[in-house]
Amino acid sequence: MLSGNDGAEVTEPPIELVRVAAECVRRNGVRGFRLSEVATSAGVSRGTVYNAFGDKQAAINAGLAYLCSAFIDGLAAAVTPKRTLRSQVGEAAALIYEHATTPQALVPPLRTDSIIATLLEHHGDQLCRSWAAFWSTLVAEAQRRGEVDPGLDTMHAGDWIVRVLLSLEILPFSVAGFSSADDARTRVGDLMLDGLTPRR
Repeated sequence: MLSGNDGAEVTEPPIELVRVAAECVRRNGVRGFRLSEVATSAGVSRGTVYNAFGDKQAAINAGLAYLCSAFIDGLAAAVTPKRTLRSQVGEAAALIYEHATTPQALVPPLRTDSIIATLLEHHGDQLCRSWAAFWSTLVAEAQRRGEVDPGLDTMHAGDWIVRVLLSLEILPFSVAGFSSADDARTRVGDLMLDGLTPRR
């Protein structure tokens, strides 16, 4: 349980309340977030929510961190089974295309007007670092397969992949000119991996 104000170390908020806070951020955005709504949605008192998080900003941060992890985990579940970095990047691009056009593409559904834009605005550094680290591991595996250049800095390559993929969420797809998720899957995978292939 939560500790009191007796100098004991404060424990993390219960995951059930974090999930509710994340849903409130998803539904209302940061500016519309209210601790009273978290309490009502969770079926607890407002005092319980205050004791769990400490203040409104801490609750928002916890919700954003949860959404950040859910975003990465949702993409990872679709990406990691693929056998090549090209197909992994392509699959991520296709899922982001579907997410931008269909709110239920990720579980939990991560969209208000653009929850990814909200994450980038308020939690962007952590999102980019965490996701770049995820891609860095996949780039290292691709290096061992000989799929990409062995001299690549894997974290730098992961950061590049992240920034291209996140731009697909933010920019209208009419600008990118993709006609479907399959089109995004093929073209993004091809274009990005062409820049990472072994140099001769």
